[in-house]
Order: sequence, then structure tokens, then C-alpha cells
Amino acid sequence: MNGYRVEGDADSCIASQQCSAVAPALFGHDEYGVVVVKQPDPGEELRESAEYAARICPSQAIRLLQSPEPMD
Repeated sequence: MNGYRVEGDADSCIASQQCSAVAPALFGHDEYGVVVVKQPDPGEELRESAEYAARICPSQAIRLLQSPEPMD
């Protein structure tokens, strides 16, 4: 399991499509321009792109959630 998960809130999204412009491997959009997360559990190599997309989203519809630590 990766250390984080990516979520997109369709209700908050204002269809600016900035997330897919900066991280096309992670984000797309539906027919209305609303965010669709292509890879909810991406690898560490995409973390920087995911964080940047979350930072620049004008409606804060992109969230990165830390995955819980595995239990022994």
C-alpha cells in the first residue's frame, strides 16, 4: 500500500481543470468538466504532482489523505 490516497470532491469542483493540466496521469474530467481521479492510490513518483494539484485547485476539491499505518 502506498502512503497516501488522492480524492476529488465532485460537489466542490468548479471545473477549472487545473488539476488535469498539471497532473494528467492523476486527473481527468467528466463531460461537465468535473474532476475524475484516474489513480486514487498512485505511487510515490506522483506525490509531488498530486500535492501541487491539490495546492492550486481554486475550489480545494483535491485532497491527499495519508494511508493508515499497517497493523502488525
